Amino acid sequence: MPITRTVEKFVAVVICGLLALPAGASASSDGNALLRKASRLSGLQPRHGIPTAVLTVRRYDAAVRRAASRDYPRWLRDVDARLYARLGLTPRTLPAELLPEWSSRVWYDPAARKLLLRGVQPPGRAQVINELVRALVDQNFGLRRIAGLRSRDRDASLAAQAIVEGTAALASGVRAPALHGGPFDRFLQLGATAGLGPGRALAAELRYLGGVRALASALRTFPQTTEQLLHVDKFLERERALPVRLPARIGAAKLTASETFGELDVRNLLRAYGIAGADVVAAGWGGGRIGLYLTPAGEYTAALELRWDSVSDADEWRGAVPRFVGAAFPGVTARDCPPLDRCWPGAALAAAVLGARSVLVSGPSADLVAGTLIG
Repeated sequence: MPITRTVEKFVAVVICGLLALPAGASASSDGNALLRKASRLSGLQPRHGIPTAVLTVRRYDAAVRRAASRDYPRWLRDVDARLYARLGLTPRTLPAELLPEWSSRVWYDPAARKLLLRGVQPPGRAQVINELVRALVDQNFGLRRIAGLRSRDRDASLAAQAIVEGTAALASGVRAPALHGGPFDRFLQLGATAGLGPGRALAAELRYLGGVRALASALRTFPQTTEQLLHVDKFLERERALPVRLPARIGAAKLTASETFGELDVRNLLRAYGIAGADVVAAGWGGGRIGLYLTPAGEYTAALELRWDSVSDADEWRGAVPRFVGAAFPGVTARDCPPLDRCWPGAALAAAVLGARSVLVSGPSADLVAGTLIG
């Protein structure tokens, strides 16, 4: 619940001071001035005012967590945790939490269509503008379309979130913080800040090429894949992902969950481990899917199948896989295991490339699963 009307007004006045607005302005004129500034920087026209609420720190943090959990439900976080463990990003036990961190003291909630402020400490100028631009995107194009998308299409969700965040970042000047921590931390950070990097870059390219109308086209119809997000030509052509379908069963193992695995995921996975040329390798992505197979013994095997734009693109991935395995599973020894390219028995890993297709499997019976998928 709001703290008090007096505190709300106090915080609003402080925010106006950060934006160099006239002292003594009314609450209504304050809000109008803030919207005008965000509108001028983004090129998006306001349809109406934006309600603002000042929440206690506890209530603000709870609201942000509820929204994050709604968009990224617990069952899906459990699936990702198992996948990340099999990719070597985490120990093979479920991490306690996969919800993204949120450090800003201001946030626009598209579900409530309200600007929320965290306590009485005023937020920074850039963050205020950033969230107001997100609100303007919502007013003009609707952000509720993104709700639930993460559960249906991981790659499309990342692309949609990133162009919205990128549009806001282009106007506000917000930049992605430096990466820190181990591979798992870096992988999550790269995904969570995609809007401040690739999203901002695409927004800037579209505005350069065709002004606000060109950028509006990406907000009206979001990029469908992160390939479109990363390459403006792919976005303009609306190039679709090549289809990848994982079989429902492989031997006695049953497919329990699967999701799209896009170009940004491939790039982030390699970058998280510091693999040289990660962007170049990932750029040949044509389509991808990752899934979990459950054995009768209750063990999980992760299977990543990728389709590439060409045989040479698949060969670049083939060359990157041993470097990835060496970084993610240090000390394991590779061996030849025809018809697959290579196996790493010590880590229960198998990899193969056939033409413009590739598979990477981690878990019990990895060689059997990989052979079935690539065959």
